[in-house]
Amino acid sequence: MASRFRNLAGIALVFTLAGAAQAGSSIRVAEELDADYSYTGPAAVAGSGLTKVAVDEHSADVKFVVSTQATRNLLVRAGGEWQRFSFGVPAGVPVPATLQQVSAVIGCDYQLAGQWIIRAELQPGLYSDFAELSGGDVDAPFVLAGVYLANPDLQWLVGLHVDERSQYPVLPVAGVRWKFADAWTLDWMLPKPRLEYDLNDRSQLYLGAGLAAGTFRVGDHFGTDHGLAKLDRQLVDYLEVRVGAGWSWNITPTVRLEAEGGTLVYRDFNFFNTPIDYRSHGAAYGQVACHARF
Repeated sequence: MASRFRNLAGIALVFTLAGAAQAGSSIRVAEELDADYSYTGPAAVAGSGLTKVAVDEHSADVKFVVSTQATRNLLVRAGGEWQRFSFGVPAGVPVPATLQQVSAVIGCDYQLAGQWIIRAELQPGLYSDFAELSGGDVDAPFVLAGVYLANPDLQWLVGLHVDERSQYPVLPVAGVRWKFADAWTLDWMLPKPRLEYDLNDRSQLYLGAGLAAGTFRVGDHFGTDHGLAKLDRQLVDYLEVRVGAGWSWNITPTVRLEAEGGTLVYRDFNFFNTPIDYRSHGAAYGQVACHARF
C-alpha cells in the first residue's frame, strides 16, 4: 500500500494554496521560503538478507521560489531546492549514507475562468548519493496539478506527479482542504495531511502524517564497496512515513514556525531493478520548520 505513494513528497509544497491564490491578484512579485530540519532516532533496518542494524537519520530541506505576475492570470515561478537525507549506517551495510537533491524550480500558475487554478512545475537537477556525480544523476520530475476553489472554506486538489526514473513513473494525487468549523481545518494534502485546531489567531495545534520520498542514483562503486556489485549505479526509491503532532506559530503575518514530534512508522530503500529492498520502522523523530511568504 505504501509503495503507491512513492515520489509524492513535495506535491503540497509544489502546489500550495497560498501560492496559487496569488494568480489573478495585484501582487507583482512574491517570494516563498520553506525550510525544515528533522532528526529520527535509531531504527532497525533489515531485508534482502541483511541482518538487522540500527540506523538513525538527519534530514533537511530548503526551497526558495520567486513568483512574477506576467499577466493578469499568469504567474511565472523560478527558484531552487536542496534536500538531503543523512543516515548513520554502520560500515559495510549496503544502505546509502546520503541521498541528496539539488534542483532548479521552473513553473507557472494559471488561473482559468471561474474557480480553477492550474500549476505546472519542473525540477531539473541532481538526485543521487553525490559520491560520484555523472550525467546519470540528472533527473527532472514534473508536477501538473489543479485546484478548485469551491469557496473560502473548501478547496479540492487533483494532479499528477511524473518521474520517469521511478519504479512508478506516473502517480495521481488528490486532496482537500476544508475548514469545517471556526477552529478546525482538515488539510488533507500530501505530503503532510493533517487535522488542525486554531488555538488563537497566531497559533495552532495539529495531528497528522508526513511523507518524504524520492528516486536517487547511487555511485559507480556503491555496490562493489559493499559486497553487492549488482547495486553499482542503481536507482533507489526512498520512502518514509511518519505520524505525529505539532505546534504552529505565526510570528508575523508572513512567517510561520513549526515544531513537531512523533514516530517513524515506515522507511524503505528499494533498489527496484535488482530487486533489493531494505525496510525499517518504529523510531521517534523531532522536526522544526520555517515557512515564509513575502
